[in-house]
Amino acid sequence: MSAKYQKDMEAGRWREETPEGYIFDTDGWTISGQHRMKAQANANVTLRMWVFPNEPRSIFEVVDQGYKRTAAHLLRVPYATSMGTAARHLAALADGDRWGMPRFPKITTPEIVQTFHDWPELTWHIRDIHGASLEAGVPIGAHAAVMAQALRSPHAGEVETWLHQVRSGENLTSGNPALHLRRRFHGGLPTGKGKRDAAYALIVKAWNAYALGEDMTILRHMSTEVLPKVQGFEFTRRAA
Repeated sequence: MSAKYQKDMEAGRWREETPEGYIFDTDGWTISGQHRMKAQANANVTLRMWVFPNEPRSIFEVVDQGYKRTAAHLLRVPYATSMGTAARHLAALADGDRWGMPRFPKITTPEIVQTFHDWPELTWHIRDIHGASLEAGVPIGAHAAVMAQALRSPHAGEVETWLHQVRSGENLTSGNPALHLRRRFHGGLPTGKGKRDAAYALIVKAWNAYALGEDMTILRHMSTEVLPKVQGFEFTRRAA
């Protein structure tokens, strides 16, 4: 889309009097205008545009009808799609104790973006988390969500070593939870109903054992089990 806009701008076909301007929320984040901004920057042309600052984020859902925006369009950070998935996990988990994350597919894009900004820890080790996905198949979004919680726990100091072990697989004993996690996901992601919850639960279980210094003999999660909590972290209950 931005490439088309750029061609129009460079060819002088862009109408400056268009009422479609740049829209920013009360925190300065862009609600509408990303493609036009990119096109204008790349075209290196001077255009007059309407600017609408300090708009409520709630209008995000009603602009650009016909084209569904994703959180990645707004986050504009490395690994944005995975960051959006991680934030979606955290938003769903914040609802309280569940047998899973039933609200996961119902989390709205503005909620994902807000959760991302509420959890700066999501980006702290994202390169290593991405590397763990490349080397061992551990899903980035779920892993990042678990690590973000771990970084708010008493076991935060273990995160860097954990990620190195999961990513590299070097010198791991047979009972090391990092080894069990690598082996579990090397065979592919869980399948069937509840596979997303199962993938998240497997990461939590492996991390919890590692944080507590416990060896593992088997890593599995049954559909009849409650979704485990990250060791040492508790979500604050939302007001009813």
